[in-house]
Parts: sequence; C-alpha cells; structure tokens
Amino acid sequence: TMLLDFQKYQQHELDVVKQVSERKAHRPSWYAMMSKLFQYGYELDGDNDYYDNSGLTEELINKSKIVKFAAGVNSSNSSILYLKVATGSNDNKRPLSAVELSAFEFYISQIQDAGVRVKVINAPADEIYIEMDVYYNPLTLDRNGKRLDGSNDTPVQDAVRNYVHNLRFNGMYTNAHLIDNVQSVQGVEFPELKLAASRYGAYTDFRAIDAKEVAHAGYYRVSDANLKLRFFPYDE
Repeated sequence: TMLLDFQKYQQHELDVVKQVSERKAHRPSWYAMMSKLFQYGYELDGDNDYYDNSGLTEELINKSKIVKFAAGVNSSNSSILYLKVATGSNDNKRPLSAVELSAFEFYISQIQDAGVRVKVINAPADEIYIEMDVYYNPLTLDRNGKRLDGSNDTPVQDAVRNYVHNLRFNGMYTNAHLIDNVQSVQGVEFPELKLAASRYGAYTDFRAIDAKEVAHAGYYRVSDANLKLRFFPYDE
C-alpha cells in the first residue's frame, strides 16, 4: 500500500506540473514550485518540464531534490524575475554549491518562459544584528537570562533565533514580531529593542531595520556575536 500511495502521489505531482505548465504565462510562484521539483543529477523527460521518476525510490527522489527553499520575485519594472533559492534545513539554510547551482541554472533555462529573464539569487544568509534590553522576573530568570529551575540556559536567545530562523522563506521580518516572541518567554517582563540591523554580502555595512525588511538572500542568520542582550531585574 505504501508503494501504491507513493505512486499515486507521484502521478498527482506530475499532473499538477503538467496542468500548470500548459498555462501560457507563469507566475513567480510557479518558478518557486518548479525550483523545488528540480532533481540534481537527473535529466528532464525529453522536451517536457518534468522528470520520469519511474523506477526511482522515494528516498532517491527526495535526496535529489536539493532546492528546499525557493521564492520568485518580480523586479520593480517586471523585466527580470528574481529566483531566490537555498538548501539545508529551517535553522541551517545555506546556498547551493557552485556545481549544484550550475546544474540548477541550466534546468531553469530549459523550463523558463520564452522572453522571461530569470536571475537566480543563491546567497549566504543576510546577517542580522540585535541589541535588546530584557527586563526579567528575578523569581524565574537570573542576570544572564538563565532559567533558575535549570531547564534552559538561553530561553531569550532561543526565542530570537526561533523567530528569525523560522520566518517563511523570503518572508517579512518585523521588529514588532521579534519583540512579541521575546515577550512570550516565561520570566520576561518586557523587552526593549535598542537596535535591529542587517547586512548582506561580506562587504556591506550593517543598516538599521526600520520596522520591517525582507532578506536579500531570502533568509537571515543570527550569530552569537551579533546578538547583544542585556538583562535587568524588573522591580515594580
């Protein structure tokens, strides 16, 4: 039954791709969907936009689908479609390797609409810098933000990372939602965000985030060095 279910799923996926492919002009979301269906190391089925996976196991197919995250974005004048991609996992997104990217870009050139210019953005995570004062309940947390019951030494840091790393790919980061996530940590009375800033590429400077932002790469990373938290006991 599991094999039959998998074959049905494969057929359904194929039918969806065929139906969408038959439409004349494809939306950015189609390019994102097709990116995730790219199979590294395999050839498309003739002149079609899909693979013939008969004879392949589910494990082999999943292993070959290296693009785990993708988003299509129209440029302001609609002359270029930007395709942001990444591989890895939610809390460890990373760019495709040079050889993977080369194969992927060739695949896109085979399936893209005539006249559409596609530029693939396959970049390391934008770095985000957070400076925050956290007022805490001294009955729950200590002056380093550790839980007094010993269950978690970094609950506030975890809340920041969980929010940033689990944003929808190419989704909107907001200072307000970051604050909400920290506010929800048990023992935090209230947080005060002093500065949120970001940068992409090794040679750009950090720039303050004014309320909201979408990462150039489609995703962010928070390193220990860029997370500055100061803890103050809250005394009513």
